[in-house]
Formats: sequence, structure tokens, C-alpha cells
Amino acid sequence: MRAVRTLAMAGLLLLTGCGSEAVADRPAPVASDPPALLASGTLPGGWRWESYGGVQVGVPGDWQWVDRGLRVDAFCIKAGEDQPPAVARPSGIVPAIGCLGNERLMENTGWVVGFQPTDPGVPDGTEEQDDRTTVRLAGVEVIVQAPLAWRERIAATIHQVSVDHNGCPVRHPVSGNPAARPSNPVDITSLRAVTTVSACKYMLGAPAMLESSVRLDGAAAARAVEVIAGTPAGGGPDHPDQCLPEVSYGDDAIVLRVGSAGGVSEIVVRYSGCDHRGFDDGVTMRTLTPPALAPFAGGPNATLLPPELSGEPEPSSAGVETPR
Repeated sequence: MRAVRTLAMAGLLLLTGCGSEAVADRPAPVASDPPALLASGTLPGGWRWESYGGVQVGVPGDWQWVDRGLRVDAFCIKAGEDQPPAVARPSGIVPAIGCLGNERLMENTGWVVGFQPTDPGVPDGTEEQDDRTTVRLAGVEVIVQAPLAWRERIAATIHQVSVDHNGCPVRHPVSGNPAARPSNPVDITSLRAVTTVSACKYMLGAPAMLESSVRLDGAAAARAVEVIAGTPAGGGPDHPDQCLPEVSYGDDAIVLRVGSAGGVSEIVVRYSGCDHRGFDDGVTMRTLTPPALAPFAGGPNATLLPPELSGEPEPSSAGVETPR
């Protein structure tokens, strides 16, 4: 079971102003006609794919990334403000606030595509209500809130996959076994001619699924692997006294799929718990450092990191329950 993080009002207001909401003063787009979709599986120029579980959806490439709990469930905090269009994923943060009003209206949430697992027993299907189209497919619920023409165009891209656009399988053994090490161990320091790194973020526990992914190519991929290889052996930083053993691995892990001259190898990145942190290539556990983790923990993979891993000064803990 995933750990639930709660935020009181002080902490909630703090988080709504940071991370992927940093350009919150950008106005919403004009409700012009969206570009036509191209051949099956091909997006218009400037659009990108977003994945969650076994489902992909196409969105305009300038949309940002936000927390679903803050953007949709706690919409009243920023209702009426100009909010940039965004893709919203659940983070495990439950806002400690109840909003009166209709979360299905764009005037409250702005333009948004939101993911979450479907409730048990809810069948696949599509429904329309107010400014929202809801598509349920393969255990995933996708909400689309935008003007009608845009809503229809975005919803038309939603489809099921077994491997997403960045080369990430929608299921991975680490979800059910957070201690799992790469099945084909390859010492990261031996990798040569690195050309790609797919950073696949998975939920730990139920539901076991891919949450998001990013991909590095060319020189950026090679440099990211070099930085990891240069970190000290031994793993950490760990603080096992700060949480119970059953939640010590945290809520999420990232699996790096590294393409090199030797083929594809994996590195498991554990970062979200109080213990067992590190880059694990199956041969050596290496220490997490902010520069080594940063290329894989931003964009759609953005996550709430402890200060020693984020490189940020430790915030005030007033009104915030420490994640476990």
C-alpha cells in the first residue's frame, strides 16, 4: 500500500508555488481550433506523448506538469487565477482542504489532463460532464478539461500500450519487490558508447504500474551515466531511524534503461524512502547525489525529494507531516 502524505494549509500553499507551477503567471491559451491529428499514432508538430500505467495521451508540447491533488482536488486554492495548461499526476499528497464548487469546470482548474488509477470494478468507457471528458482504459482514468474542440482532439489520442514512447515497459518487477536488483547486472563503469537513457518511474506496491518517464539521448545520456559512475560506492544517504521498515523503500523507484555498445542494461534508482537509497546496477550500490539524480527526477518524473537529494535548503516543516 502506498504511503499517504498529508498537507495542512501552510504546507499546501508553499507547494503550489514551486516546482512545475513556477510559470503560473502565464495566461491560458486562446481557445482557437486545435491542429488536426495525423496518421494513427502520430501527433501534430509540437505535441508530445505522456504515459501513465498502460495508457498514453498526446498533449501540446508546452504544457507543464503539476500535482493532481493540488490542481484538481484542491482547485479552490488557485481558482480564478491564470493557470498554465498542465498534465497532472497523483503524488500521494492528500491536500488537507475541502473545496466547495465544481472541479469539472475549467474556470476552477484551467486546462488540464489528469491521470489516476481507476477504482476497482469500474469498467472502461468514456463520459462527458461539464468541461470534462473522462476516459477509463486498462485500469487508468484520464480526465481532459479544455474547450470542446481541444478536449475531443486530446481524448482521441488516448490509447493502450505495453511499452511507452520512451521505451519503458508498463510493468516492472521492482513494483512488487522494491529490493529487486537488475536481472542482468552490468557494472556502470564498464558501459561504453552510451546513446540513450530511459528513466522509467514506477509505483512501489499496488497498483503496480508505470507512473511516468523521461528520455535522454546522445551526449546528454552519456554525460548523465558518467556522473552516476563517478559517485561513491556504498549507497545512501539513508536515515532508517526516520520511518518504519515496511515503508522504508518509499512510494516510487526509477529504473534507468541504458542503451550502450553492450545493448540495454538497467540501473534501479531508489530515492523516495528513508533507507536503501542509491543507484543499483546489480554489481555496486552507488550514492545518490543531487547532480546525479537531477536528470531523471524532473519534468513528468518530478517528485517530492528530501533536501539532501534535491539540493534545496530544508523548508520549514510547520503544518507538514513528514513523508514516510
